[in-house]
Amino acid sequence: MTVHGVDDQNLADAAPASALGCLIIVARQYGLHLTSSQLIQDNLLPDENVTLHQLVRCAEKAGIRAKCVKLDWGGLSHLKKALPVIVRLRNGSHMVLLRVDGDAHNTRIVLRDPNAAEDALLVIDQPRFEDIWSGDLVLIKRNYEISDEAQPFSFGLVAALLFRERRMVRDVAIAAVILGLLGLAPIMFWRLLSDKVIFYKAYNTFYVLCVAMLVVIAFEAAFSFLRQFLVHRLTTRLDVKLSTYVFEKVLNLPIDYFEQTAVGLVARDIREVFRIRSFLMGQLFGTILDSTTLMFFLPVMFFFSPVMTFVVLALSALIVAWLVLMLPNYRKASTGVLAAEGAQGAFLVQTLNGIRTIKSLALDTRQRHMWDVLVARVAKARLVEGMTGNAIQSVVRPLERLAVSGSYALGVYLALESNDPVYIGALFSFLLLSQRVSGPLMQMAQLINQYDEARSAVAIVGNLVNLPAEEGRSGHGVRSPLEGKVEFSGVTFKYKGALSPTLNNISFEIPVGTTLGVMGKSGSGKTTVTRLLQRLHSDYEGLIKIDGIDVREYDIDHLRRNVGVVLQENFLFSGTIRENITAAKPDASFDDVVRAARLAGAEEFIDKLPRGYETHIYEGSPNLSGGQRQRLAIARALIVNPPILILDEATSALDADSEAIVNANITRIAHGRTLIIISHRLSSLTKADAILVLNRGVVDDVGRHEELMARNDIYSSLWYQQNMHLAPAARNDRSRSGSPTLVS
Repeated sequence: MTVHGVDDQNLADAAPASALGCLIIVARQYGLHLTSSQLIQDNLLPDENVTLHQLVRCAEKAGIRAKCVKLDWGGLSHLKKALPVIVRLRNGSHMVLLRVDGDAHNTRIVLRDPNAAEDALLVIDQPRFEDIWSGDLVLIKRNYEISDEAQPFSFGLVAALLFRERRMVRDVAIAAVILGLLGLAPIMFWRLLSDKVIFYKAYNTFYVLCVAMLVVIAFEAAFSFLRQFLVHRLTTRLDVKLSTYVFEKVLNLPIDYFEQTAVGLVARDIREVFRIRSFLMGQLFGTILDSTTLMFFLPVMFFFSPVMTFVVLALSALIVAWLVLMLPNYRKASTGVLAAEGAQGAFLVQTLNGIRTIKSLALDTRQRHMWDVLVARVAKARLVEGMTGNAIQSVVRPLERLAVSGSYALGVYLALESNDPVYIGALFSFLLLSQRVSGPLMQMAQLINQYDEARSAVAIVGNLVNLPAEEGRSGHGVRSPLEGKVEFSGVTFKYKGALSPTLNNISFEIPVGTTLGVMGKSGSGKTTVTRLLQRLHSDYEGLIKIDGIDVREYDIDHLRRNVGVVLQENFLFSGTIRENITAAKPDASFDDVVRAARLAGAEEFIDKLPRGYETHIYEGSPNLSGGQRQRLAIARALIVNPPILILDEATSALDADSEAIVNANITRIAHGRTLIIISHRLSSLTKADAILVLNRGVVDDVGRHEELMARNDIYSSLWYQQNMHLAPAARNDRSRSGSPTLVS
């Protein structure tokens, strides 16, 4: 380790050091191995220059607790165990403050510059450090706590996310209590007007009461606005948290789930989270807030008439009992609607995704008929649900009316019996109170049905997001740079539900920087080899290594960023050509984009477009040909300069000219990287360093083109099928003798 002093002028004039570089250094001390490219990719940063607040977000996403603070020297000198920290200098540079040595008379600050060698430390004294330090720093601590998001999805998780905003919830509750208290003012105002002002003709009292009522109305309006403002903010924040939580969980699910589940059903399950939010922030939260009025109204009602109050509560209890009794029927009906709507949504998404096939095969009539059947099922299910709900309301409504009118009739009877004018005034006050109380009581009773719907939605979303995530997302996997040596040793793999293994004890090796061609008949396991290399499936037997490390030891995102893949059918996102090419590297410069496009043979057609790289690609990319889409996909894979590149039938959809352009560039594409080419067109494999021949999941042979032509029947027969003009004479003669003859 080299420790040397440095004057403040040299330090101030040094090249600005990256805050991300400092974060990487501190994270390494806590056992986390981060990279600058990974942080840029994960946080969609334009480059390494980030603000301190962006740095905090990057740290938190990586599993580190971080906080941006501003201190003076006295506060910094007391950090001690909180070191190391990231400090910001006046010139905009950042460094890692490792420790503070010495005593009060001879204080030495030990810094680490991320731009310098790993064993080089900078040591300066206190006055010089104070001259160059801006006072800003980021406290870093490893987050060992289990976050709420790590818990299974349930009402408890949603409540935990909600009560993270405990201060806002507290303010809403305070506003609701004050509104409940102010709700008594109109009742008392009317009571005093009838009992004191009218009876005694007291004008002064009338004026005072009117002024007081105006003040109360103003306060009530202000607190009502404040409560709604806070509720809307709370709802928005909960929306953001639930949406990001569910979407992240869905993205972390293994590929098997998406291949076995209809897209429409997944979309329906995701939408259920908004029903949960609507229940919590609408029905439940609203009912709880409105119910605060009961704290003040019920005691006053008991004061006016215990008998009448018991009547209101008894009828409310009858409503609750009826709802509980009808709950199983309503649950069954709502479940039927959910299932029918899920099937309808799945069919709709499937139809939209396959609209080209439907149009080309004239399947419009077939799709209309199936849609009509699904619509009829949904309509029938909704009718059953509606009739069940109607039956419930047909009993609830008269009981609700009786709670107000019945208690009032009882009060009138008691007033007639007592013949007390004061009692008659109290009766009117009770009527007003019962109307204000019956609303929250009815809401609380109906909350039973609404809770059951929300419980069903929680179960649906839970069944989706609580599925085990794909392995390798712990954040603790290996992130060392990849060189490209690939080894398969005794690998056996069988897809779920398959009767026989797709790969059966295969072994081969690809040295660094070489090109391997993979061929075989359909179903021989060619694509499965690449899927296992990307770790799309982890439940295989045997060992797959990259650079001598088991792929299951790598961080899965790091692995896939270093293994570029171009498929036969590639999906392009809505956006410009430049945005599609830079999707995997948002900080790529325009020169990087042009270089990748040129290497993929895409520059030729991009330059001819009116807007070039800013040409907009629509959903499904209908404004591009298949060859153009394929070359853009190759450019998108090359932009990150992956040490391993897989071309899985990447040229099979290209026309002859486009294929010739890509094949001409393959030598340049392969330079400096390990290249795996899967193709049924053997002409694209002839220059490969080795060709792997697969047959029914086993390795039939490995060799160069000339070797396989001489000794492998599978390879040679397919070659001559594709190149009839190169077939031996005897083979051509047999072919001609067996061909049909045209007779004119």
